[in-house]
Amino acid sequence: MSTGMDVLDAFIQDAMFLKATFQETSTLKHPTDQGNEREHAVRTTVGKYIHRRAAIYKRAGVEDSSTGAWFHQQDVVLADPTVEPHRILNDDGRVYIDPSAVHTVIEVKSTVDSEVLSGAMQSIANVQTAPRRRQAEVHHLRFASSAGQLNYVPTSGGVFAYSSKSKRVRTVTRWIEGWCRDRTPEEWPKFVTIADLGHFMWCDPRSGNAAPWPTTGKEVLMCFQAAHPHHPLVALSTHLNYLSRLWWAPGTALQLGEVAEIPHGLRVGEAIYPSGVTAPRNSCQHACLDCQRFGPR
Repeated sequence: MSTGMDVLDAFIQDAMFLKATFQETSTLKHPTDQGNEREHAVRTTVGKYIHRRAAIYKRAGVEDSSTGAWFHQQDVVLADPTVEPHRILNDDGRVYIDPSAVHTVIEVKSTVDSEVLSGAMQSIANVQTAPRRRQAEVHHLRFASSAGQLNYVPTSGGVFAYSSKSKRVRTVTRWIEGWCRDRTPEEWPKFVTIADLGHFMWCDPRSGNAAPWPTTGKEVLMCFQAAHPHHPLVALSTHLNYLSRLWWAPGTALQLGEVAEIPHGLRVGEAIYPSGVTAPRNSCQHACLDCQRFGPR
Protein backbone atom coordinates (compact mmCIF):
# COMPACT_ATOMS: atom_id res chain seq x y z
CA MET A 1 0.00 0.00 0.00
CA SER A 2 1.33 3.44 -0.93
CA THR A 3 2.01 5.87 1.85
CA GLY A 4 1.64 9.62 1.79
CA MET A 5 5.40 9.92 1.37
CA ASP A 6 5.31 7.54 -1.63
CA VAL A 7 2.70 9.74 -3.29
CA LEU A 8 4.62 12.90 -2.46
CA ASP A 9 7.81 11.44 -3.93
CA ALA A 10 5.95 10.50 -7.13
CA PHE A 11 4.68 14.05 -7.58
CA ILE A 12 8.16 15.46 -6.95
CA GLN A 13 9.60 13.10 -9.57
CA ASP A 14 6.88 14.10 -12.05
CA ALA A 15 7.64 17.79 -11.52
CA MET A 16 11.34 17.13 -12.12
CA PHE A 17 10.50 15.14 -15.27
CA LEU A 18 8.41 17.96 -16.74
CA LYS A 19 11.03 20.57 -15.90
CA ALA A 20 13.77 18.44 -17.48
CA THR A 21 11.65 17.86 -20.59
CA PHE A 22 11.06 21.59 -20.97
CA GLN A 23 14.77 22.35 -20.67
CA GLU A 24 16.01 19.50 -22.87
CA THR A 25 13.57 20.20 -25.70
CA SER A 26 14.60 23.85 -25.86
CA THR A 27 17.57 22.72 -27.97
CA LEU A 28 15.36 21.11 -30.63
CA LYS A 29 15.48 23.07 -33.87
CA HIS A 30 11.98 22.40 -35.16
CA PRO A 31 9.09 23.93 -33.16
CA THR A 32 6.85 20.97 -34.01
CA ASP A 33 9.31 18.50 -32.48
CA GLN A 34 9.58 20.70 -29.41
CA GLY A 35 5.82 20.88 -29.01
CA ASN A 36 5.30 17.16 -29.62
CA GLU A 37 7.83 16.17 -26.95
CA ARG A 38 6.33 18.54 -24.39
CA GLU A 39 2.81 17.33 -25.11
CA HIS A 40 3.98 13.73 -24.77
CA ALA A 41 5.44 14.50 -21.35
CA VAL A 42 2.13 15.99 -20.18
CA ARG A 43 0.15 13.01 -21.53
CA THR A 44 2.51 10.60 -19.77
CA THR A 45 2.16 12.47 -16.49
CA VAL A 46 -1.61 12.92 -16.66
CA GLY A 47 -2.01 9.24 -17.50
CA LYS A 48 -0.73 8.37 -14.03
CA TYR A 49 -3.46 10.43 -12.40
CA ILE A 50 -6.53 9.12 -14.15
CA HIS A 51 -7.68 5.75 -12.92
CA ARG A 52 -11.13 5.74 -14.48
CA ARG A 53 -12.36 4.20 -17.71
CA ALA A 54 -10.47 6.52 -20.04
CA ALA A 55 -8.26 6.51 -23.07
CA ILE A 56 -5.75 9.30 -23.54
CA TYR A 57 -5.27 10.44 -27.12
CA LYS A 58 -2.73 12.81 -28.63
CA ARG A 59 -3.72 15.67 -30.90
CA ALA A 60 -7.22 14.30 -31.38
CA GLY A 61 -9.49 15.92 -33.91
CA VAL A 62 -12.98 16.35 -32.49
CA GLU A 63 -15.52 15.94 -35.30
CA ASP A 64 -19.28 15.48 -35.17
CA SER A 65 -19.87 12.15 -36.89
CA SER A 66 -23.41 13.17 -37.91
CA THR A 67 -22.83 16.61 -39.40
CA GLY A 68 -19.08 16.76 -40.01
CA ALA A 69 -18.81 19.86 -37.82
CA TRP A 70 -15.19 20.39 -36.79
CA PHE A 71 -14.24 21.36 -33.24
CA HIS A 72 -10.51 21.62 -33.79
CA GLN A 73 -7.60 19.41 -32.85
CA GLN A 74 -6.96 19.11 -29.13
CA ASP A 75 -3.52 18.42 -27.67
CA VAL A 76 -4.60 15.90 -25.00
CA VAL A 77 -8.01 14.21 -24.98
CA LEU A 78 -9.42 11.97 -22.28
CA ALA A 79 -12.23 9.99 -23.85
CA ASP A 80 -14.50 7.01 -23.28
CA PRO A 81 -13.23 4.28 -25.64
CA THR A 82 -16.61 2.50 -25.59
CA VAL A 83 -18.37 5.36 -27.37
CA GLU A 84 -18.07 5.11 -31.14
CA PRO A 85 -16.93 6.22 -33.54
CA HIS A 86 -13.19 6.58 -33.14
CA ARG A 87 -11.08 6.76 -36.29
CA ILE A 88 -7.45 6.10 -35.43
CA LEU A 89 -4.87 6.96 -38.05
CA ASN A 90 -2.45 4.20 -38.91
CA ASP A 91 0.70 6.26 -39.32
CA ASP A 92 1.03 7.83 -35.88
CA GLY A 93 -1.97 6.87 -33.76
CA ARG A 94 -3.77 10.20 -33.90
CA VAL A 95 -7.54 9.94 -33.68
CA TYR A 96 -10.70 11.56 -34.93
CA ILE A 97 -13.39 11.33 -32.31
CA ASP A 98 -17.04 12.31 -31.89
CA PRO A 99 -17.65 14.93 -29.17
CA SER A 100 -20.05 12.53 -27.44
CA ALA A 101 -17.05 10.45 -26.35
CA VAL A 102 -14.91 13.33 -25.11
CA HIS A 103 -14.72 13.87 -21.37
CA THR A 104 -11.78 16.24 -20.78
CA VAL A 105 -9.40 18.07 -23.09
CA ILE A 106 -6.13 19.77 -22.20
CA GLU A 107 -4.34 22.34 -24.32
CA VAL A 108 -0.58 22.20 -23.72
CA LYS A 109 1.52 25.35 -24.10
CA SER A 110 5.20 26.01 -23.50
CA THR A 111 5.05 29.60 -22.28
CA VAL A 112 1.86 31.62 -22.07
CA ASP A 113 1.14 35.30 -22.28
CA SER A 114 -2.27 36.92 -22.71
CA GLU A 115 -2.45 36.15 -26.44
CA VAL A 116 -1.27 32.54 -26.25
CA LEU A 117 -3.55 31.80 -23.29
CA SER A 118 -6.53 33.36 -25.07
CA GLY A 119 -5.98 31.10 -28.06
CA ALA A 120 -5.77 28.03 -25.84
CA MET A 121 -8.95 28.96 -23.95
CA GLN A 122 -10.80 29.50 -27.23
CA SER A 123 -9.80 26.03 -28.37
CA ILE A 124 -11.08 24.61 -25.09
CA ALA A 125 -14.35 26.55 -25.44
CA ASN A 126 -14.93 25.12 -28.92
CA VAL A 127 -15.00 21.54 -27.71
CA GLN A 128 -16.68 22.24 -24.37
CA THR A 129 -19.69 23.64 -26.22
CA ALA A 130 -19.76 21.01 -28.97
CA PRO A 131 -23.23 19.41 -29.20
CA ARG A 132 -23.64 15.89 -27.88
CA ARG A 133 -26.11 14.47 -30.39
CA ARG A 134 -26.06 10.98 -28.95
CA GLN A 135 -28.49 10.83 -26.04
CA ALA A 136 -29.16 8.26 -23.34
CA GLU A 137 -32.31 6.18 -23.53
CA VAL A 138 -33.23 7.19 -19.97
CA HIS A 139 -32.68 10.81 -19.03
CA HIS A 140 -32.14 10.39 -15.32
CA LEU A 141 -29.14 12.68 -14.97
CA ARG A 142 -29.49 16.40 -14.28
CA PHE A 143 -26.40 18.56 -14.56
CA ALA A 144 -26.60 22.27 -13.76
CA SER A 145 -25.59 24.82 -16.38
CA SER A 146 -26.08 28.55 -16.81
CA ALA A 147 -28.92 27.85 -19.26
CA GLY A 148 -30.69 25.24 -17.11
CA GLN A 149 -30.45 21.50 -16.51
CA LEU A 150 -28.59 19.21 -18.92
CA ASN A 151 -29.21 15.46 -19.20
CA TYR A 152 -25.55 14.66 -19.70
CA VAL A 153 -22.17 15.54 -18.21
CA PRO A 154 -20.67 18.29 -20.40
CA THR A 155 -17.13 18.17 -21.70
CA SER A 156 -14.48 19.68 -19.45
CA GLY A 157 -11.32 21.40 -20.55
CA GLY A 158 -8.29 23.22 -19.25
CA VAL A 159 -4.84 24.52 -20.10
CA PHE A 160 -1.47 23.23 -18.96
CA ALA A 161 1.52 25.51 -19.50
CA TYR A 162 5.11 24.88 -18.54
CA SER A 163 5.73 28.54 -17.86
CA SER A 164 4.24 32.03 -17.96
CA LYS A 165 5.74 35.30 -19.07
CA SER A 166 4.28 36.80 -15.91
CA LYS A 167 4.93 35.27 -12.50
CA ARG A 168 2.25 37.42 -10.87
CA VAL A 169 -1.00 35.70 -9.94
CA ARG A 170 -2.97 38.92 -10.43
CA THR A 171 -1.66 39.39 -13.96
CA VAL A 172 -2.53 35.86 -15.09
CA THR A 173 -5.90 36.21 -13.37
CA ARG A 174 -6.59 39.31 -15.46
CA TRP A 175 -5.68 37.40 -18.62
CA ILE A 176 -8.13 34.60 -17.81
CA GLU A 177 -10.96 36.75 -16.49
CA GLY A 178 -10.60 39.19 -19.38
CA TRP A 179 -11.14 36.41 -21.90
CA CYS A 180 -14.04 34.90 -19.94
CA ARG A 181 -15.85 38.21 -19.61
CA ASP A 182 -19.08 38.26 -21.67
CA ARG A 183 -18.82 34.51 -22.31
CA THR A 184 -21.00 31.85 -20.71
CA PRO A 185 -19.53 29.65 -17.93
CA GLU A 186 -19.79 26.67 -20.27
CA GLU A 187 -17.01 28.26 -22.35
CA TRP A 188 -14.70 29.03 -19.43
CA PRO A 189 -11.73 26.72 -18.88
CA LYS A 190 -12.20 24.57 -15.81
CA PHE A 191 -8.57 25.14 -14.88
CA VAL A 192 -5.35 26.74 -16.01
CA THR A 193 -2.28 25.01 -14.58
CA ILE A 194 1.09 26.74 -14.95
CA ALA A 195 3.91 24.52 -13.77
CA ASP A 196 6.09 27.36 -12.46
CA LEU A 197 3.27 29.40 -10.92
CA GLY A 198 0.21 27.49 -9.75
CA HIS A 199 -3.24 26.05 -10.44
CA PHE A 200 -6.01 28.52 -11.32
CA MET A 201 -9.64 27.47 -10.89
CA TRP A 202 -13.00 28.93 -9.93
CA CYS A 203 -14.52 29.35 -6.50
CA ASP A 204 -17.80 30.43 -4.90
CA PRO A 205 -17.35 34.07 -3.80
CA ARG A 206 -19.74 33.59 -0.87
CA SER A 207 -18.10 30.57 0.75
CA GLY A 208 -14.62 30.47 -0.76
CA ASN A 209 -15.21 26.82 -1.70
CA ALA A 210 -13.46 25.70 -4.88
CA ALA A 211 -15.85 25.10 -7.79
CA PRO A 212 -14.70 22.36 -10.17
CA TRP A 213 -17.39 23.34 -12.70
CA PRO A 214 -18.40 27.00 -13.01
CA THR A 215 -22.15 27.01 -13.71
CA THR A 216 -23.77 30.22 -12.47
CA GLY A 217 -21.42 32.80 -13.95
CA LYS A 218 -20.91 34.29 -10.50
CA GLU A 219 -17.85 32.19 -9.72
CA VAL A 220 -14.55 34.06 -9.34
CA LEU A 221 -11.03 32.96 -10.12
CA MET A 222 -8.69 31.79 -7.37
CA CYS A 223 -5.21 30.32 -7.50
CA PHE A 224 -3.34 27.67 -5.56
CA GLN A 225 0.06 29.31 -5.89
CA ALA A 226 3.02 26.95 -5.86
CA ALA A 227 5.39 27.08 -2.92
CA HIS A 228 7.16 23.97 -4.26
CA PRO A 229 7.44 22.72 -7.87
CA HIS A 230 5.14 19.73 -7.36
CA HIS A 231 2.19 21.72 -5.97
CA PRO A 232 0.54 22.48 -9.35
CA LEU A 233 0.64 18.78 -10.28
CA VAL A 234 -1.04 17.77 -7.01
CA ALA A 235 -3.76 20.36 -7.64
CA LEU A 236 -4.19 19.28 -11.27
CA SER A 237 -4.38 15.61 -10.28
CA THR A 238 -7.05 16.25 -7.68
CA HIS A 239 -9.06 18.44 -10.04
CA LEU A 240 -8.92 15.95 -12.95
CA ASN A 241 -10.01 13.10 -10.72
CA TYR A 242 -12.93 15.13 -9.43
CA LEU A 243 -14.00 15.97 -12.98
CA SER A 244 -13.86 12.28 -13.88
CA ARG A 245 -16.04 11.30 -10.93
CA LEU A 246 -19.03 11.49 -13.28
CA TRP A 247 -17.51 9.49 -16.12
CA TRP A 248 -20.49 9.31 -18.42
CA ALA A 249 -21.18 10.02 -22.06
CA PRO A 250 -24.61 9.96 -23.71
CA GLY A 251 -25.70 6.48 -24.63
CA THR A 252 -23.56 4.71 -22.01
CA ALA A 253 -24.23 3.52 -18.50
CA LEU A 254 -23.76 6.11 -15.77
CA GLN A 255 -20.67 5.39 -13.69
CA LEU A 256 -20.37 7.34 -10.46
CA GLY A 257 -16.92 6.98 -8.96
CA GLU A 258 -15.44 8.08 -5.69
CA VAL A 259 -13.57 11.34 -5.49
CA ALA A 260 -9.87 10.58 -5.40
CA GLU A 261 -8.43 11.81 -2.12
CA ILE A 262 -4.88 12.93 -1.65
CA PRO A 263 -3.13 11.96 1.58
CA HIS A 264 -3.59 14.29 4.53
CA GLY A 265 -0.85 16.90 4.53
CA LEU A 266 -0.05 16.70 0.81
CA ARG A 267 -0.39 20.33 -0.15
CA VAL A 268 -1.44 21.96 -3.41
CA GLY A 269 0.03 25.39 -2.68
CA GLU A 270 -1.08 28.60 -1.05
CA ALA A 271 -4.71 29.52 -1.71
CA ILE A 272 -4.89 33.03 -3.21
CA TYR A 273 -8.39 34.53 -3.29
CA PRO A 274 -9.61 37.65 -5.07
CA SER A 275 -10.44 40.73 -3.05
CA GLY A 276 -13.48 40.24 -0.83
CA VAL A 277 -13.33 36.42 -0.82
CA THR A 278 -12.05 34.54 2.21
CA ALA A 279 -11.08 30.94 2.83
CA PRO A 280 -13.87 28.49 3.76
CA ARG A 281 -14.78 28.67 7.44
CA ASN A 282 -13.47 25.92 9.72
CA SER A 283 -11.29 24.48 6.98
CA CYS A 284 -8.41 22.29 8.04
CA GLN A 285 -4.86 23.54 7.88
CA HIS A 286 -3.57 21.66 4.84
CA ALA A 287 -4.51 23.31 1.56
CA CYS A 288 -5.86 20.44 -0.47
CA LEU A 289 -8.66 20.83 -2.99
CA ASP A 290 -10.85 18.27 -1.20
CA CYS A 291 -10.78 20.34 1.97
CA GLN A 292 -11.51 23.52 0.03
CA ARG A 293 -14.41 21.81 -1.68
CA PHE A 294 -15.98 19.66 1.00
CA GLY A 295 -15.02 21.34 4.25
CA PRO A 296 -13.15 19.80 7.21
CA ARG A 297 -12.96 16.04 7.58
